[in-house]
Amino acid sequence: MGDLGQILVGGITTGSLYALFLLGVLIVFQVSKSINFAYGQVGMIAAFSAWFLYSEQGLPVPLALGVGVLLAVIVNSAIDYAAIRRIPEGRPGLDLVVTLGIFLLITAVMQQLIDANAHTFVSLGADSRAELGGVVVSLNDGIVVGLTVTIIVGAYLLLNRTSLGTSLRASAEDAGIAQAAGVNVRALRTATWAAAGVIAAIVAVLVASRLSVDAFYMTPFLIKAFIAGMIGGLDRFWLPLSVAVALGVYESLTVFILGASAGTPAVFLLIIVVLALVPKRFVNERNEVRA
Repeated sequence: MGDLGQILVGGITTGSLYALFLLGVLIVFQVSKSINFAYGQVGMIAAFSAWFLYSEQGLPVPLALGVGVLLAVIVNSAIDYAAIRRIPEGRPGLDLVVTLGIFLLITAVMQQLIDANAHTFVSLGADSRAELGGVVVSLNDGIVVGLTVTIIVGAYLLLNRTSLGTSLRASAEDAGIAQAAGVNVRALRTATWAAAGVIAAIVAVLVASRLSVDAFYMTPFLIKAFIAGMIGGLDRFWLPLSVAVALGVYESLTVFILGASAGTPAVFLLIIVVLALVPKRFVNERNEVRA
């Protein structure tokens, strides 16, 4: 029972990080119908810059983290304004190509400005542990799950219980009609990308506090969040986020049973099986929404 509990704690915590990261992908996709493949690197900028500022430049950790979050907001907003909005209509898939190029550019720039090595990040409670019923839980676990629940529930209430959320949904449905009705579509879109930048920064800092930080460390999280989004549907809310949490538990179980090297292959095997078994109607819905 203790082993199972430990697996569930680890899986739920990892899955929460996937879900929170996916939330940023979802809100951008649902408002702008674009997928930002450089999203993981936006978060990496926040955490890697924060590490450099507090470790190499001597800034206080809170200030360094604040600067990192601000950089993520600026970069993510700039990606939309300078690249995504320039893509001609009727060119599906071009956003992936463009943001893949931005992914490579950001990676190269950060490696040149800082370095290409992995570094230990501030723990943020990862070293503070307590045993509850035979299961070891860290303060960092509580921070991850607590922040995830708070931000996701807050985002849901904002989108579904406020006039701002109504405006966002209207913009996502038909930007032209929303603009004619007096909605500032451009400002809402910019605010959405900026909010997604904050989310990317939060997740990247939390992941770094549990692992380490380098130029590529967020890429696995990006891929697994996208997998959850593919399975659950990027046009939905609770289903893909639930899939993200379940994916974390599934990965944790696989690692426990088969070993650490089996985690990533098992995730890709899962997506192959799901896509093979999912009803064709469901796949068509995803394609219609993406188009």
